[in-house]
Amino acid sequence: MTYQINQQEPQRVERDAAGRLFVHSIFKTIQGEGPYAGRAALFVRLHGCNLQCPGCDTEYTSVKMALSPDVLRNIIFCEHNWKSGLVVITGGEPFRQNITPLVVNLTQFGYEVQVETNGVLYPGDDFPWQDVTVVCSPKTGKIHPETAQRVHAYKYVLSAGGTHTDGLPRTALGHPLQGHHQYIARPPVGWRGPIYIQPMDVKDEHENAKNMQAVVDAVMEHPDKHYIMGVQMHKLTRLP
Repeated sequence: MTYQINQQEPQRVERDAAGRLFVHSIFKTIQGEGPYAGRAALFVRLHGCNLQCPGCDTEYTSVKMALSPDVLRNIIFCEHNWKSGLVVITGGEPFRQNITPLVVNLTQFGYEVQVETNGVLYPGDDFPWQDVTVVCSPKTGKIHPETAQRVHAYKYVLSAGGTHTDGLPRTALGHPLQGHHQYIARPPVGWRGPIYIQPMDVKDEHENAKNMQAVVDAVMEHPDKHYIMGVQMHKLTRLP
């Protein structure tokens, strides 16, 4: 691999009962991936992740702002002038923190909310799954069984030479498999929701072209799986 190794240390779960969140950044962009690809979105990137994926290209630890749900919503509404539309809660890993109060706050004010997770953690029984779209991008051999059943879509990052016989990647972003697992977690048996596959970006035009072809091959060779090819639209437009 030619990517720069991610040096950000994994963080433990830290869930504030009142829903105070440690936030890295808030910004507007085009949602480049998954079921809302192509939509204008406001991203709330939370600080810290429970994993340390070598190939992760996201910076999520240099800033750590402690914000309550009300303050965070006011920042979204007033400072960013985002009065309706899509809000994406990402990281890092959102389920590492108690995002339920923020999700409830945002949906009550009419926002659409998407959460992006690696699936290892479970947000709790009070999480409003019915009001939010949760996209799981597995990086490990096993994800939380409750989370696995309740997410709304799966998303995989594929690189050339890393495809398993089912068309999905064996590993993701260089994260090592542990125990007896031979490949990263798959959707549950009988899954009928969308499964997105996108090429890994290693910042090298030649390697990226091979990764793109690997995704094309995976989708075309497994029509029965109904895989959906994706690209990172925000990078094509040079947005965050």
